[in-house]
Amino acid sequence: MAYIARRFGVSLFIIYVVITISFFLIRLMPGNAVDFLYFQLLASHTVSPQQALQQVQSLYGVNMKEPLLLQYVQYIWNMIHGSLGNSILYPGTSVLHILMNALPWTILIVSTSLIISFFIGISIGTLIAYFRKSKFAVLVSTIMTVLSAIPNYIVAIILLYLLADIHHIFPTGGAYSPEVAPGWNIPFLFSVARHAALPVIVFIITQVGGWSLGMKSSVVSALGEEYITSAHSHGIGSRRIIQSYVGRNAILPLVTSLGLSIGFMVGGSVFIETLFNYPGIGFFLITAVNGRDYPLMMGAFIIVTSAVVLANFLTDLINQRLDPRTMQK
Repeated sequence: MAYIARRFGVSLFIIYVVITISFFLIRLMPGNAVDFLYFQLLASHTVSPQQALQQVQSLYGVNMKEPLLLQYVQYIWNMIHGSLGNSILYPGTSVLHILMNALPWTILIVSTSLIISFFIGISIGTLIAYFRKSKFAVLVSTIMTVLSAIPNYIVAIILLYLLADIHHIFPTGGAYSPEVAPGWNIPFLFSVARHAALPVIVFIITQVGGWSLGMKSSVVSALGEEYITSAHSHGIGSRRIIQSYVGRNAILPLVTSLGLSIGFMVGGSVFIETLFNYPGIGFFLITAVNGRDYPLMMGAFIIVTSAVVLANFLTDLINQRLDPRTMQK
């Protein structure tokens, strides 16, 4: 318990540090976002200086006339109470509301693609490692190497053009069709699945190569162990050796990578969600950057940072459970 509490405390501290750095960077850099918005409102000639200040204050959730340190304390206090300010691009909508609506869509495509690509990858990696001297294994290894080197946005553009624009097999964007009523009904769930299919396929294609090559390396190392040689000498079948001896030991290093990938893919889905107009965290992050919506941008940074840190924390717990030797004294 002491180890878990210590690791959780470190994770919270890292998130706090990132939030602090983001807050001061936005306000201290030349032409910062707060001043930019204030003068932009004044330039519109539709509000007075006092009204412009009030609008900025309502968007950022802090009083811009107060000292910077006091603004920081006020922002942290508001964040603790569930307020990240209001969006500039979506007037009258809180940042937290936007991000909480976007997060499930990102989780849907990220979790689905990771689970599928992981199990396909470790299966392929185990086979090409065990039959690594065959021509088939060499060919598959080459294909996996090529797939792991292709950027996901390149695959996304190709599939979007071929399967959506030309053949109309999948929709070109969005999370679901506007013609269906959201809810737990078959038409809506089918529409969600169709709209998520292409982003998921893109992630699988670009991720499966890395998993298979990582598993291949891990299996090859495991095959050189003495207990594998001993199992062969006792007449144990190859299938049982792969499943019960090699697979279970070789997969442990990939568990760590899987946990970290979940966190990084929350922010790494920017290009995919933007290309497919998919309303996830990555889509709203790039929208906020392009539209200078700094409250929304900072909120997205907080979500991405929290996802990476918490994924790292959970990975440590899983590793400690699988192998207690990894637990620090």
